[in-house]
Amino acid sequence: MDINPNKVSRQGLPSQVAAFVRFEILRGTLKPGDRLPTEQEFSAQHGVSRAVIREAIAKLRHEGLVVSRQGIGAFVASPEAANSLTLEPNSLAVPEDYRHLYELRLMLETGAAELAAIQRTDEDLAEMARCIDNLAEVKDLHSAYVETDIAFHRAVAGATKNPFVSLFIAFVDVKLKESILMALRSLDFTRTQAIAHGEHQRIFEAIQARDPAAAAAAMRSHLTNSSRRLGL
Repeated sequence: MDINPNKVSRQGLPSQVAAFVRFEILRGTLKPGDRLPTEQEFSAQHGVSRAVIREAIAKLRHEGLVVSRQGIGAFVASPEAANSLTLEPNSLAVPEDYRHLYELRLMLETGAAELAAIQRTDEDLAEMARCIDNLAEVKDLHSAYVETDIAFHRAVAGATKNPFVSLFIAFVDVKLKESILMALRSLDFTRTQAIAHGEHQRIFEAIQARDPAAAAAAMRSHLTNSSRRLGL
């Protein structure tokens, strides 16, 4: 459990320490029931103050990932006990992190498209159609394009009538927004826009036809192709 102090900025240290411990818990290096180092041990190991450690542990305790036992110390709780879903900016530090997050997006949104084809209303279809029209109208404003693209996917999520689906898809899409924007700048925007517009149209048509299998397949194809275009 080492943080390299040369790689950790002095700004936002508690959040960065918390993100490090959170990552170790979620990937299983730290297991439920494991005792964390004391504040003094943690401070010495990672070259940060005890106040920083105290605040980082407080963050993790608030999230439900760590529990404190009076007079004994802090222990790892089960990840399933988490009270909130958090990804600090430095949690997405390398391309592999974004690929993993995109894989999660693929799983979530494929299922969302399938459910949307069953649950959608005429109002949902109107919102999706509006987003598709807006996608076609964007010229070279990449940020506006990404926002409109995400709006379409949120409309699909909303059509599921499951608020938790909408919540998790919105969370993942926001975290990927900046990486998508950066990747778009290296592509032929007009060509990419035309291809993506057709893919969104196929998703819409399958949902409109109330065809869950076709909707899932269209979403899977779109996100798989999108990940390749973006280098993810």
